[in-house]
Amino acid sequence: MSSSPKNYWIRNPNFLENQEDAILISDNKGKLLDSNSQAKELGLVPEKIDLKHSSWYPELSKVDSKEHSHLTLQLSSGKRRFICRTIPILVDEKEPAKAFYFRDITEKTFTEAKAKRYETLFRRRENKIKELEIRDKLTGLFNREYTIESFQAELYRAERNGSTIGVVYLDIDGLKEINEIFGNSRGDLLLKEMGRILLENSRRSDISSRIGGEKFLLLLPGAHKNIVLERAEKIKRLFSEYSSNGSWGEVKIKVSLGVAMYPEDGSTYDILLQKVQTGN
Repeated sequence: MSSSPKNYWIRNPNFLENQEDAILISDNKGKLLDSNSQAKELGLVPEKIDLKHSSWYPELSKVDSKEHSHLTLQLSSGKRRFICRTIPILVDEKEPAKAFYFRDITEKTFTEAKAKRYETLFRRRENKIKELEIRDKLTGLFNREYTIESFQAELYRAERNGSTIGVVYLDIDGLKEINEIFGNSRGDLLLKEMGRILLENSRRSDISSRIGGEKFLLLLPGAHKNIVLERAEKIKRLFSEYSSNGSWGEVKIKVSLGVAMYPEDGSTYDILLQKVQTGN
């Protein structure tokens, strides 16, 4: 229906019942003149014929007929969501009145919200899986595959920007003996501690990883050499303090340390890794 007051409504129950929407018709004073079964089933029809006390009436009675209103109502049928329109009409071709249309979108809204929730959960799960794919399960550090890929990307960026990359290599000496004498669970404690120290002493831009059984690598993009050396010594010191407080029998736990700089010590992943591992 249009907004023209020439819209006529003749009391015809078939017209209302054939409509998809719930419809209530009232005079200009809010007196209920008619409604269809959809409105009754939803609980929109009050016990008394006066609509003025309905929670929705004050708002909808003033809405322009060209506008759509979104309402959430607590009804006898439960909490329902509607798209509503208010259209001026003439009753029996002479009396001004208003027709209130309520389109129930509760199930649609619920379905959309449910779909959105599942999509969010799926994305979270997908992100978690991706995170697991690039992380070492024991230490929480990045794994070797991700580190190699990231190293190559950082080298490309550094070459393009003319910046530096610090490379720190750490190898826990004595870990194999610990595993053989005390079992892998004791060795895992050392690995976890190194992981914790690396994570707590890394910037957001750094890449801290476990690249082998007892081998660790820390990349510091854009860092100056003195910062890289200080960070390496701090990590070594913190781990030595931890291992010295443990009971490892006759096994001596220590950390072998190697430091290299791009481009000063090499320009490729292989050259830099060899540099930190051999110290040559």
